[in-house]
Amino acid sequence: MANATNALMQGDPRRRFTDKLARLSVTGGGLVVLFALLLIFFYLAYVVLPLFKSPDVTFNKALDLTFHQAPAQLGVDENDQLGFRYSHSGALTVFSLEGRDQVVLREQLAEKPTSFYAQHPTAGITAYGLADGSVEFQRLRFISHYADGKRSFTPDLQTMGDVQLSLNGQAITQLSFSDHDGERIVAGLADDQIHVVLEDNGVEKLRTIIFSEPDAKLLVTPNGRKLFELVGNELNVYTVSPRGVNRRESVDVELVTGHKPTEMTLLAGGHSLLVRLENGDIGQWFDVVKANERSLTLVRDFNVANGDLAVEAHRNVFANLATNGVLSLWHAPSDTHDNFEFPLLANTVDMMAFSPRADRLLIEQSGKLSVLNVDNPHPDVSIASLWKKIWYEGYGEPDYVWQSTSGNETFEGKLSVVPVVFGTIKVAAFSLIFAIPLAIGGAIYTAYFMPSKLRKVVKPTIEIMEALPTVILGFLAGLWLAPIIEKNLPAIFIIFVSLPISFLVVALVWAELPKRWRRRIPDGGHLFLLIPLILVMGYMAFLVGPYVEQHFLGGDSRVFVTDVLGVNFDQRNAIVVGLAMGFAVIPTIFTIAEDAIFSVPSHLTNGSLALGATHWQTLTRVVLLTASPGIFSAIMMGLGRAVGETMIVLMATGNTPLMEWNPFEGLRTLSANIAVEMPESEVGSSHYRVLFLTAFILFSFTFLFNTVAEFVRQQLRDKYRAL
Repeated sequence: MANATNALMQGDPRRRFTDKLARLSVTGGGLVVLFALLLIFFYLAYVVLPLFKSPDVTFNKALDLTFHQAPAQLGVDENDQLGFRYSHSGALTVFSLEGRDQVVLREQLAEKPTSFYAQHPTAGITAYGLADGSVEFQRLRFISHYADGKRSFTPDLQTMGDVQLSLNGQAITQLSFSDHDGERIVAGLADDQIHVVLEDNGVEKLRTIIFSEPDAKLLVTPNGRKLFELVGNELNVYTVSPRGVNRRESVDVELVTGHKPTEMTLLAGGHSLLVRLENGDIGQWFDVVKANERSLTLVRDFNVANGDLAVEAHRNVFANLATNGVLSLWHAPSDTHDNFEFPLLANTVDMMAFSPRADRLLIEQSGKLSVLNVDNPHPDVSIASLWKKIWYEGYGEPDYVWQSTSGNETFEGKLSVVPVVFGTIKVAAFSLIFAIPLAIGGAIYTAYFMPSKLRKVVKPTIEIMEALPTVILGFLAGLWLAPIIEKNLPAIFIIFVSLPISFLVVALVWAELPKRWRRRIPDGGHLFLLIPLILVMGYMAFLVGPYVEQHFLGGDSRVFVTDVLGVNFDQRNAIVVGLAMGFAVIPTIFTIAEDAIFSVPSHLTNGSLALGATHWQTLTRVVLLTASPGIFSAIMMGLGRAVGETMIVLMATGNTPLMEWNPFEGLRTLSANIAVEMPESEVGSSHYRVLFLTAFILFSFTFLFNTVAEFVRQQLRDKYRAL
């Protein structure tokens, strides 16, 4: 007997081994899941962190070249191997930036020129204004060659024709031009007259004269549609077209800023004008629509010291090198900058220029050239650009904007994550408004009131809904449900109002019926009375809807919403996605909540009923309180499902990153944004990394919701454990 007892206490070795193996398997599985989550977290952080790395500018070298004529333009080829320099004396010099410092090409392009202008370094087209009133154009390109497995480049200089700008032979003292899609607009100052010539594929289409001042400064935008004239304190804006040149407006810069302007230049794309003031500050100006008219507006100021300015060719970034050797690197839209000190460059700056890749700065001081290395891969991304309102070019005011692509090559991405975060919150809110009442109400009825035989049918049926592919739900919502809602908008709102009211009326009537009548209906039979009621009310709503639309909404509900209420209406809107997403979320919330309610111990409900409480009192004061941790977890799981859903949102909305609570407008969520744009993003670009940042935000949302759900569930469990 003692041996048997000892053997029983020691247990079966195979059972102990199985228990230990199961324990280790569960623990190991949990650790693997935790490790996978941490791996995802750190990988997302690894991709995102370079966005917030500060730019770096370092001194590369000083070139062993000396020039004695004033520079007109500096530049670097697209491969950072060759530099070039135009002088005001008409000479072009191409020199090597790698290996030995040597001159590759020297060419005298013009004899005693009186002015010079380069459209922008990447175009390679330049022009010299001459004393006889003519303008000669040149184009510098770099041809690649392969020899012995190495790639080298040689300069190729071409003449691009000439234009007789001043017919009376006066010298061109100021010059600007645009060469765009075969259309060339040339503006030159001769004495006190601005001569403007427009050519289309070599054929003159326009010639006009604008009276000005001999000290005026000119700039033609790259698209050739505007001409800026700076005369004293006045900044004049002219519109240019084949029909003529017309002054659109005149701005007194000193009146606006309190300081006199000294020079101006264009940012990348030519949409913004940088105007330097006599105190060194730089102002960014661009057109803003006011009272349905465009007006040149000072948008922001940059507090910099007097020096020389260089702008990037493809991004709204500019650099200012002061005489004290301090280099400021600015990103104009976000108004962010970094300063770098170079004591070796503390001198008067003759000129400087960015390379096309914006990874080098070429600087000339007193005829000597220096090269700086620039590491600034993501200037357009900062805390300000991601989370704050930015006043972008062409916008009437600061705003949150997500616009990552454009058909214009001069476009710079606008990567505010606020609109997509807002869209995620909006779609979750609309879907939960629809799903929570139905799911929780259905769970309460199924678990507490429904007969067990009927529950065995209803519960699995609703759970099967969760297996429906979301792509099918999105397809149906976008192509079937959205047109129905648009066509029958009054009927949809009548249904939302009439169904709850009709349920309350039926409940009141049911409560007043004699008990003998109610007893004749079997348990759960009243459910089959409500189903016809729902069908009848829906049918009646669709019958009454056209009448309401015709007599109260002017015959067209969509026109009433847009014109009378002043609300934008999109066919694929938040209502559509809310209904479709709610349909997908209901099974998740229902299943967890129903299990929690059904799992409430029967002795609690029986004890409450035995003490004289009604079924409703028992439900509200015992059952729901005991099941509250599970119900809360169900809601949080539904919220997590709504936040992370992709296909329904992708197909049932217009994917427009708007920030409006208007239920008739579309939206764009974090998950849909990633699905739409990730395949087209350039690996390693700002756009690519910001998409990973949105994935990181989505991951953090889900982690936060689950953490809060677990914390609150534990608190509720501890609070109502005594029940």
